[in-house]
Amino acid sequence: MLNIIKTDFYKLKKSKAFWICAALCIVFGVMMVIAVQADTQMELRSGSGHDYEQALAISEQAGGVWALGQFLPMNFSALIVGIFISVFVTSEFSYGTIKNTLSRGADRAKVFLSKFFVCGTAAVIMQILFIAALIAAGSAVWGYDPHGIASFGGLISVFLSQLFVIIGFAALFTFISTTIRANGGSIAVNILCSTVISNLFSALGMLLGIKIALNDYWIGGVVSKLATVTPASGDTAHGLIVTAAWGIASIITGIVLFKKMDVK
Repeated sequence: MLNIIKTDFYKLKKSKAFWICAALCIVFGVMMVIAVQADTQMELRSGSGHDYEQALAISEQAGGVWALGQFLPMNFSALIVGIFISVFVTSEFSYGTIKNTLSRGADRAKVFLSKFFVCGTAAVIMQILFIAALIAAGSAVWGYDPHGIASFGGLISVFLSQLFVIIGFAALFTFISTTIRANGGSIAVNILCSTVISNLFSALGMLLGIKIALNDYWIGGVVSKLATVTPASGDTAHGLIVTAAWGIASIITGIVLFKKMDVK
């Protein structure tokens, strides 16, 4: 399996999609801060109205650390990771690389796990870049933590929990991409998983009148509860359990389906 992982890491290093997506994580992080700052300043100059009050509230809370709680739940980094994994994994099927690997007797479970491990590593790198861009840009515009809301332990908790979440997403995206195998289809489904599914779960719960928030049991729905330096009691454990459940289920299901798959 070590040789398979080494080969996949070599492909990752040579992947243009990886370097482009990694750069986009930085660009998105900076642009989101700049956009909020520009909109806030424009509304503050208006001097009145509901938007003015919202802008005033933002200006009184904003900071580099504050940006994490505001922008991480939007799952932009997960969106970029999902697109990258789709391109990286499905290209293996398109170019026949996986077929060649399997024809040499490689175990399918090891091939899948290698893809997940390498994609998970790429996802962690992108998430770190996104978080670093948010903090750096937010600190440059508003200050690192001008209102003293963050403790060192709280910041570390946010950082580690978000890395855990993106690994969970990577497992899900690897499963989807390996199962669908088509570039366009897997990109579409991964985009839905990173952006739309949370809203669909929330809408479904309201439609059915379910008292339990279904979105709280979706990997994308727990990000907001983990992206805070002052999480509510039990939210961190709940978020990590939900993320682990989706990640493990994706890996197990992915391996089972990949073993039964006819690779052409």
